[in-house]
Amino acid sequence: MWVLHKMKRKTIAICLRDMQVGGVESVVIQTIAALLARGDVDIRVITYTNISVPQYRDWFAAHPDVKLTALYPCRFLGTQMPHFFLWRIIKHVARDIYRFGKYMMMSSHRFDDVDVFIDYYNFSFARELKKFRGKKITWWHSSIDALYAGGRMRYMPMYDKLVMLTRDAATELRTKYPEYSDKIIQIYNPIDIARARKLAVAGKYMRGDYFVCVARMTREKDIETVLRGFDMFWQNAGRPNIKMVFVGDGDMRGEYEQIARTLPAQRHIEFVGAAGNPFGYMSHARANILSSYSEGLPTVLIEAAATNTLNIASDCRNGPREILMDGRAGLLFAPGDATDLALRMMDAWTRRADTEKMIAVATENLSRFDATKITEQIMKVIK
Repeated sequence: MWVLHKMKRKTIAICLRDMQVGGVESVVIQTIAALLARGDVDIRVITYTNISVPQYRDWFAAHPDVKLTALYPCRFLGTQMPHFFLWRIIKHVARDIYRFGKYMMMSSHRFDDVDVFIDYYNFSFARELKKFRGKKITWWHSSIDALYAGGRMRYMPMYDKLVMLTRDAATELRTKYPEYSDKIIQIYNPIDIARARKLAVAGKYMRGDYFVCVARMTREKDIETVLRGFDMFWQNAGRPNIKMVFVGDGDMRGEYEQIARTLPAQRHIEFVGAAGNPFGYMSHARANILSSYSEGLPTVLIEAAATNTLNIASDCRNGPREILMDGRAGLLFAPGDATDLALRMMDAWTRRADTEKMIAVATENLSRFDATKITEQIMKVIK
């Protein structure tokens, strides 16, 4: 007599310290949605603090099957730090003492129901995951230089797999650390292309002609180069009626707005703040600009390509060149070089470059990032 047993559903815990508006958070939501769509896994999300950003809070409220756990729920001692240096130091010390106390009291059996822990951002849960049983996989979302500088590879013995976002980064890391070559794999960030296009139709956008930069207002995103590059382009092009629109927020926004007020093109520069749906801004732009000094895999370039928008990106290590296929699917400029960026903006403005062909090549190669395909790759690693 044959007895049929249902296969045990796997429980996957996705660990992310905080959820602010940004590329990593957008990707993790898409990853969770794709995993849920399979119907054969249970998902829980473990954070340091309670989720406070409305768009993510609403998303999880609409998906009650995803269990949320905050390890260090005191909101006052969360991940956001004040600007005033003395108050920042005091709060930082208090937060570390609070977290250490909570960690020491944390039971090693707290997550016995979890089969696989996904440390989704740069070994950030290495301390906590030492306590728990289960398979452990980490994703590296920053540049490979940041991985070396931070000495994070010291955590590798406790992880079963390390996921790098680009082929070049994975190959380089295997060469540098041959003892971990069997643990290092490459998986692109997923994107729901159909969803991106629907959001582009429904999203807000600017009237008239404009370039757009969708990014956190932080130093590593190098928004100053975009400001100065646009100002050079605008003057060299004869001061046309075109805008530079920034979508995003962050610690450096005030400083970048101050720089903008010193430029001749100041009346053509606009900061619209964070947007839950930036796809409308991207889809109506002449080009989307990424100016980072370093990246892991800049999702915004994939999202812009999904909306049939030209990308202009800094040729920083690991990400832009691979996404833009060595310049066949978009324009590249030297990181931190405002003059070079101004030239690439002029290429897009005058169509000296075959931008239509670049957009077509980018669109034709979006299947690399298809959410269903990427989810299958993730499930193979989990199993």
